[in-house]
Amino acid sequence: RNVVLDDASDLAEFKVWADAIHESTGSLAVMQISHPGRQSPVACTRSEVTPVAPSSGLQARLVLPGLLGEIVGRCLIVPARALRAEELPGIVQQYATAARRAEEAGWDGVAIHGAHGYLLSQFLSPSANKRTDDYGGTPEKRHTLLKEVIAAVRAATSSKFIVGVKINTKDRSKDGVERETECLQLIQALSTLEALDFLELSGGGFEDAIFVQNSAPSRGLFAVFAERVQTEVLKTAKSPKLILTGGFRTKSGMEEVLREGICDMIGLGQAG
Repeated sequence: RNVVLDDASDLAEFKVWADAIHESTGSLAVMQISHPGRQSPVACTRSEVTPVAPSSGLQARLVLPGLLGEIVGRCLIVPARALRAEELPGIVQQYATAARRAEEAGWDGVAIHGAHGYLLSQFLSPSANKRTDDYGGTPEKRHTLLKEVIAAVRAATSSKFIVGVKINTKDRSKDGVERETECLQLIQALSTLEALDFLELSGGGFEDAIFVQNSAPSRGLFAVFAERVQTEVLKTAKSPKLILTGGFRTKSGMEEVLREGICDMIGLGQAG
């Protein structure tokens, strides 16, 4: 089961978790918070709960790669329904509550997960979000829910609390220039808010897990795009720090992108 942090949660274990990070490494403890949306496996979804997504129909279905993936997906991924507009403030508040409770438990910040095909990523995606209301239809409207979440999280926490966002540079390997241009527009919009301490770039999701490619170049999967972000968008001292995640396999590759100023930090998961 996934970890849940809300007003009903016992903070004792979350405090132990944060203290362990602080004491063992001296690092900041930043919690990644997310909503799965349509990426809801049977094993993590109660039988009485129907997962939610930006849109209904085909866009509410998660289709895993290949014929076998499609079959497995039908068996192991619970079909979702479209969120109603009146439900979205509640979703926003869930993020704000999780962030507030994380700070109460001694965490130093949160990373809002808007990548890898989870709910906020679904709202940002032109293929998953076919809404025609204030939350879809144009790139700017697809950005609305993420902006509301950022504002609510910032309002619910102190000024010293770290707030960052992870977003996709692309959702699928085949995504081209148009999707990258839209991502640049999103980064520009988020940067203008002056509400973020860091921005993390990655890509992919359950449908196309490009962030775990073993054939990635030494500089990672998204360094070329990150260079564009640094030169075209993040030009002021108030801009968020840039984290680059996905495809790094060597220390020298990480050192290279840091030395060249392509990013400020490297994001790592467990090596495959």
